[in-house]
Formats: sequence, structure tokens, C-alpha cells
Amino acid sequence: MSDQRYAVSIVHGDSVKHYSEQFQTQASYAAPWKAVLQKAHKQATVSCQCPGTGCRLLAVRHMSDSDSFHLSRYPRTGAEHALDCVYYSPDPDKSGLGSYSKGVVEETSEGDLKIKLTLSLRKKEPADTGQAPAATGCSSGSGKATKPAMTLLGLLHLLWNEAGLNTWSPGMAGKRGLGLVHSRLQDAADRMLTSRMRIGDALVIAAGSKGFQSEANERKVKSAIKNNRRLLVIAPLAGHTEDREKTAARYLTITGFNGVPRMFLDDEIWSTVARRFKRELSAWRQGRRVIAIVQTDQPTELGKAQALNVALMVVSDEWIPVESSYEAVIEARLREESRRFVKPLRFDSSEDQVFPDFWLMDASAGTEYPMEVYGRSDPKYLARKEVKATYYRTHYGTRWWAWDASSDPQGNAIPEFPSVRT
Repeated sequence: MSDQRYAVSIVHGDSVKHYSEQFQTQASYAAPWKAVLQKAHKQATVSCQCPGTGCRLLAVRHMSDSDSFHLSRYPRTGAEHALDCVYYSPDPDKSGLGSYSKGVVEETSEGDLKIKLTLSLRKKEPADTGQAPAATGCSSGSGKATKPAMTLLGLLHLLWNEAGLNTWSPGMAGKRGLGLVHSRLQDAADRMLTSRMRIGDALVIAAGSKGFQSEANERKVKSAIKNNRRLLVIAPLAGHTEDREKTAARYLTITGFNGVPRMFLDDEIWSTVARRFKRELSAWRQGRRVIAIVQTDQPTELGKAQALNVALMVVSDEWIPVESSYEAVIEARLREESRRFVKPLRFDSSEDQVFPDFWLMDASAGTEYPMEVYGRSDPKYLARKEVKATYYRTHYGTRWWAWDASSDPQGNAIPEFPSVRT
């Protein structure tokens, strides 16, 4: 998510008015801008004036808790915006989001996302299989197998994607703390619906201190107890120690635990986590930040809940997801060089779906520039490497970047990044 905000147009009947970036953002205009949005809420057509393509429609959202109004892009329209626009996001087919069957992720007339999940937040319904559902056919014209529902890990990726936490621009340096992450995830979850429930109502997110966010967590836990509902919890695992490893099969130790119930596990669930997320647990032991998303049963009391399903994801110091230590090297270097980029997430896609490790957003060509990190040299991986290289050559010619980390593990010969667009 870029920091660049463009003017917007608001259409009421035959009336068309334009509002500058300054009018939207400067404190001196806060009251009149709120009045404009309040009038436009559900009554007007709002569009971004960035130099993108398509309609670039925006939704006016009302936050009832704070009685505030703000704009957000309509789901799955991010690719219509300019690459440097605050509302830009890549086309779904440029990440694992394009792997789902029609109807798994749909936008509503209000601009929300309606999601078909493998898991349920209602106590009376089955919890979750914990596994990605089998593929059903192929998506139109793409040849990619499609998934009929989204798993817990897929939901974590969707929340991260919609919150813009898989994107980076230089203006974000030093601004991403746990509070901002909480706020963005909550805003994303408030725009998502599943089985006639709003995911934001069931989502408990790590909070770094006592206050508004921890109090919101406590309200959701109380509501789950009262209404016979399950919870979703997102939090970073606490730093690895031998004691925490020993107790992990009984309960998860997290950071930002304010208002979050203690999540108890059993041996079967932890065995499943240890089998499915070996890479993530290895990264945890190495001292890297690992995010957990947990589906819990109905809490038994304010401070306790039984975990039903757990998924893990490794992120960098700036909360960008990374799938390997070599990817982490490139992610850090991109930030050091003040580049703009997106980390496409895999969701529930199969391993044979091709999309890059990063999309560079500020290269001289003016479109997304694929970046690939090759980390192994075994025969199976080399065959996969050639498939990827063929795909990039076919679709991008010479306009793609790659680093073979298997032959340069110390990073002494990392190729220069493509030049910045001027």
C-alpha cells in the first residue's frame, strides 16, 4: 500500500464534485471532509482520480465505534488503480487469490467481501478439516486448478492482503508497529462476511497494551461466550525459548496478549501444526517473527479458549510475509534501497501455480516487475525452476529479475535491482 493519495470525485445525481488530496488528509479540513463522506455514504458514487484504468470505484465506510467515515477501494478492484496509488493492489491472478472457484470470494453491493470458508465460527457447526480442500476443475482460460473453499491459512493471507501488510513503500519505514497492524487487520476483517457473520466481530488481534484495542478484544470474547460462537485469533508467537517449545503442545505463548484468551492445545493439534508448518517453526527457533492464526472453540471463560485449528506464517521485521531466509534477504535489501514492492501470497494455491516471490512496483517499465529467488538445487526443484523461467520468458521477455541463492548462499553476487522509474 503506497502513501500516495489522489483526488476523488463524488457524484450525487447530476452533481459532480472533486476533492483534493489535501482536503482529504489535512487536519484543518477534517470536519468538512467527514461531512462530505457522511453525505456520500450509501448515497453517492465515489471514484479515485489516479491515472489508473477502469472505474476505480471507492466505498465510503462508517466505523460505528468511533462514528468516523473513510474511503477504501472496492475488493478485487485494486489493479485498476495506478501502481503508486494508496488503493492499488495486484490482480488476483498475480497471487494465489486467483486459485479459488467462482463464489469463494465475492464482493457485495456494499463493497464488502463474502467468503466461503472451510471453517465455521458457529459452535453448532463442524469446526474445520484443517486442510486445503481438493481442487475442482480449472479456472477459466488459466489451466489452474481451483479451490472450492478457503482454509484458515488462506484467510490469514486474505486478511494480510486486504490490510496491505504485504506491500511496502519507503514512506512506511518506522511506522509499522503492533497497533497499526491491529488496526489494519481489524479494518480488513470488518469488510468480510462468512455464513451471515462479519469476521471482524469474531476476530481477536494481538494488542500491545491496555486500551481501546484490548478492550475490543475482551468485548468479543464476552460476546462469543454469550452467543455460543468461536473466535479467530491473530497474534505473533512469543520469542522462542526451550520452555516455550516444551509448553507449545499445551498452549500457545504469544506477544500482545492483552484481551486475548489463553489458547490451549492438545497433542493431536500440535502434531498437525508441527507436521504442516515445519518451515515456520524452524524460523521461530531461529528468532524470526512468526504469526499465528487460531480458530478457537467457544471460550469457557474470559481468559481461556481451546484451539481447534492453527496456521502459521513467517514475516519480516516490517510484517512482510517471507517464505525463506533467502527471500528475507531480498525483502530487507529492497527496503534498504527504498524500493516499492508487493509480496504475493500463496493462499491455498497448489505448488505448480506460477507467480513471483515479489512484484517490484517502481521499475522503469511502469508495470509490475517479477522477482524470483531460487533457493535449492535438487533435481525436483531444478525442474520446477525451469518451468518458472520459461513462464517468465514467455510472459515478460527479459523484464524479470532472479537470484540463484543456492549457488550464492552468502549473497555476495546478488544481481542489481532494476532501475527506478523516473
